[in-house]
Amino acid sequence: MIIKQNCAACGGKNLISALNLGELPNSNEFVYKKDLKNIRYWPLHYYWCEDCGLFQQLELVDSKTLFRDNYTYQTGVNLPGVIHFRKLSKTLKKDLVGEDNFAIVIGSNDGTELQLLKEAEFKRVLGIEPAKNIAKIANKKGLETINKFFTEKLSKELIKRYGKADLITANNVFAHIPDPKDMMLGMKNLLKPNGEITIEVQWFKDVIRKNSIDTLYSEHYYEWTIKAMISLAKRCGLNVVKVVPLPKQQGGSIRFYLKLKGKTDRRLEILERRGGVYNKKRVLAMREKTEKRRIKLIKLLRKLKAENSIIDIWAVPAKVSTVLNFSGINSKLIDCAFDSTPTKINRYIPMAGIKIFDEKLLNPNMTNKPDYLIIGAWNYLDFAKNKLSWFTDNGGKLINLLNAKIIN
Repeated sequence: MIIKQNCAACGGKNLISALNLGELPNSNEFVYKKDLKNIRYWPLHYYWCEDCGLFQQLELVDSKTLFRDNYTYQTGVNLPGVIHFRKLSKTLKKDLVGEDNFAIVIGSNDGTELQLLKEAEFKRVLGIEPAKNIAKIANKKGLETINKFFTEKLSKELIKRYGKADLITANNVFAHIPDPKDMMLGMKNLLKPNGEITIEVQWFKDVIRKNSIDTLYSEHYYEWTIKAMISLAKRCGLNVVKVVPLPKQQGGSIRFYLKLKGKTDRRLEILERRGGVYNKKRVLAMREKTEKRRIKLIKLLRKLKAENSIIDIWAVPAKVSTVLNFSGINSKLIDCAFDSTPTKINRYIPMAGIKIFDEKLLNPNMTNKPDYLIIGAWNYLDFAKNKLSWFTDNGGKLINLLNAKIIN
C-alpha cells in the first residue's frame, strides 16, 4: 500500500473523509473458480480536497499489484469506445500540422487507439502499457508498445530513443496513476514546443450528480475536477488550454487539452460549482445516497427472485464488481453474466462469485433464457437496448444497474 498525506493535485492538506465503501476486491480482477477462495481485499475509502475538489484515495494499492499479467480490460472489445476514439483521433490530427507527426499513447492497452491514430495518418505511433498480457496483444498486431509504467524517468529514456512527440494522450488512465505529478512532468518532458497533450478522465461533477459509485474501485485512485487539473498542470509548467465535457463517455467524462503555452480555460468551472463539486454538504451527501442505492437494488432483486425469475447480467465492466460487492449481492440473486471480452469469459466476478459466459451464448435459441438482464455497462444503455432488442421483443426485461429501474 502507498499512503498519502497531501492532495495529489494541489498538494494541500485540507482533506476530508467523504465516502468509505469498506474492503473490496479489485474490480478489474476477474478470477477462475479455483481462485475464488484466494481473493485479496483492499480498502476503498475516498477523501475530498476542500481546496481543489479532487476526490481521491489516500491508501493506494500499488499499481504493480493491480496491473499484473492477468489484467482483463481490452479497449478493442468496447465498440462504443472504439467509435469514440476513432472520432477523437481524426480531431487530434486536424490540430497538428507537422509532416512527421509522432503520437505517444500512455495506457495504450491492446493497441486500439494506436491503430486509430495510424488510420488518422499519424506517421509514427508508440504505446506505453504496464499490463504484460495486454501489451503483448498490441505488439502482436505490429503496434509498438513498451511494457512499462510511464514515469518521468522513463520519459527521458524515450526522448533518447524516439525523440519528442507532437501528441501525447492519456485517455481513461490518468485516474490510475499513483503519482499524477510525476506522470505529468514526464509528459511535459516528451512534448515538442508546439505539441499537445490530451487527458480524458471521469468528471467528479457527474459522479456526484448520478451517484455513480460504479466508477470507484481500487485502480481509480482519483475522480478529477477542472480546478484540480489546472492546479496540477501549473505545478508542472503546463497550461490547460481547452476543456471539453463528454457526457456520454464512461457515464460522464471530461477531456483536457494541455500545452506548454496558452491561456487557461476556466469556462466550465461554473458548472462544477453548480453541481456541488466544491460544496462540502453536497459531497458528504453521497454517503446517504449510496446507501439508498444499495438498498433499492437489493430489494428489487430479492422481489424478482421471490417470483422465481432468472436474472443475468449483460456486460461486466469493473463498475459491476464495485456495485455488487458493496451491496453484498452474489450468485444467490444473480444467476450468471455475459461479456464479449475474451479475458473475462469463464472467469468469475470476485467476491460475488458470479460466472461470466461468452456473450455469444446469450441468444434467442439459448436454454434457461433469463427473464431479466441487468445492463452492467449502463453508460451505453442506448447501445445495449438496440443490441438486445431480440430479448425485449420476446418479453425479456432490462434493468439499469445505475438506478435499479426496470426500463421496459
